[in-house]
Amino acid sequence: MLIGAGGFDVSKNKNCYSFKDTNKDTNSSCGFVNITEVLQKEAKNTNAVSLWITKDWQEDWYDVETTQHEIIDKGYTPVYIFYWFADEVSPKFVQANEEAYFKTLRKFTQHLKKLKGKKIVVLNPEYNENKTESWDGMNDIFLKSFAMLREDSEVLVGPCVGDFGDYKHVNEKREWRLFHKSLKRAAKEADFIAFQEMRALTRNSKEEILNTPQRALNLSHYLYKTYKKPTFFAYAAISSYGENGQEIQREVYENFAKNIPIMRRDANLIYFGLFHYFDYPGHVGYFNEAEEYFGIVRKDGSSKPSLQYYNQLNPSDSLQKPE
Repeated sequence: MLIGAGGFDVSKNKNCYSFKDTNKDTNSSCGFVNITEVLQKEAKNTNAVSLWITKDWQEDWYDVETTQHEIIDKGYTPVYIFYWFADEVSPKFVQANEEAYFKTLRKFTQHLKKLKGKKIVVLNPEYNENKTESWDGMNDIFLKSFAMLREDSEVLVGPCVGDFGDYKHVNEKREWRLFHKSLKRAAKEADFIAFQEMRALTRNSKEEILNTPQRALNLSHYLYKTYKKPTFFAYAAISSYGENGQEIQREVYENFAKNIPIMRRDANLIYFGLFHYFDYPGHVGYFNEAEEYFGIVRKDGSSKPSLQYYNQLNPSDSLQKPE
């Protein structure tokens, strides 16, 4: 199993921003290093690093030499989150931008071919909204994308659904069935089926956040039973922002640590990843000010209580494989 964390260049010194692109002075004494240097010391159970590819991706974001030597050659698998359509996704938007999408995907495929070793690509996370979830044409986008990426024989690839619905519930098969039409043909050709979980007090109640580990467990079972493919927890994002936010985050990760082995055994889970290992100052998105606090390590490098439970995840545990 792979245990991963999001990030690339980070600061190894306290009182510096964690991510290079949020630091105002890249020539300062912050001492930027690749995230694997931090993970090797603080999270020795990790063996993967996730990297985001958005519509405006440029190849120098994750240069080939650094990715090869600092990630792959050190024994970490790069997990690329290909997020081109993002929040604009809809059948109309996908059809209008299909040519541009595949132009970026072609450029990205050529980038991957320069890297020697296993690479994983998570395609179009959270695509199942704005009526795309019920659009059969999304299967064709996935299938064409799979074929292009598999020009590199060292790539594994799969689609990623967003876990949407009423988070007061921990089992919501009716909601999860909504994306079947957009996925049923493509799933047969995928290496895995991925999903994500994101929560914060700016959008969710405490109860809804605390339900996340059980809901993720039930979703993984549903996906595995429905599509007969390994499951892939692409990114967990539980913000520590707000009143008792760090304690809520800690409890969620404590229960992730309990549930991940069950997901491995019963849903053939092959990956669990953090959205961000570090807090990310300046990050913006759906969860507003809570976006900056998805990490399990603060921006100054000090640990949150959640880190101890993340470190309990063991990729080498021997568990009975599901039949």
